[in-house]
Amino acid sequence: MWAAQYFDFSEPRLWLTSGSMGTMGFGLPAAIGAQFGRSGRLVIDVDGDASIRMNLGELETVTTYGLPIKVLVLNNYGDGMVMQWQRLFFRGRLSASDKSLRKKNFVRAAQADGFEYAEKLDRKADVPRVLREFLEFEGAAFLEVIIDPEAGVYPMVPPGMSYRDMLTGDFIPNRYEGREAAEPDESELF
Repeated sequence: MWAAQYFDFSEPRLWLTSGSMGTMGFGLPAAIGAQFGRSGRLVIDVDGDASIRMNLGELETVTTYGLPIKVLVLNNYGDGMVMQWQRLFFRGRLSASDKSLRKKNFVRAAQADGFEYAEKLDRKADVPRVLREFLEFEGAAFLEVIIDPEAGVYPMVPPGMSYRDMLTGDFIPNRYEGREAAEPDESELF
């Protein structure tokens, strides 16, 4: 969902997404499949820390098969979209979505699974250099980027709604501007 905010795709089959339908853990297996399917192409998994936790063991699959996948993990120390839902639709009551007390060392996990390039980016000034190194590295590369825990993840589909009613956030133009969106039933919002 992070990639949907900033990348504009002009050809088919360049972007795989679970489309805000709650499929945590989709990114890395999708990237593995994409790399097997298009072995000569650059494949980048843009993932969240909660999503990559769902199948962290698949990092070993990447290195075992020598796949040159670039894994970029945006770490907000929690289940970002779940926290966002809880803030927007459940009066800010966070339940089991804040992981800030248990800060997993993703770089060490990637190194343990055979990634020769595994780095953590936590300084804005280093972004251009580190991204260049990450993308130019020959072979599998892992980059953890620390981000603001309050950053919004869009687009997202509200409870009981369809893609037509998705919330687009501040950076994506609303395709249905001016049309009336359906409101969820009060019972759906607790």
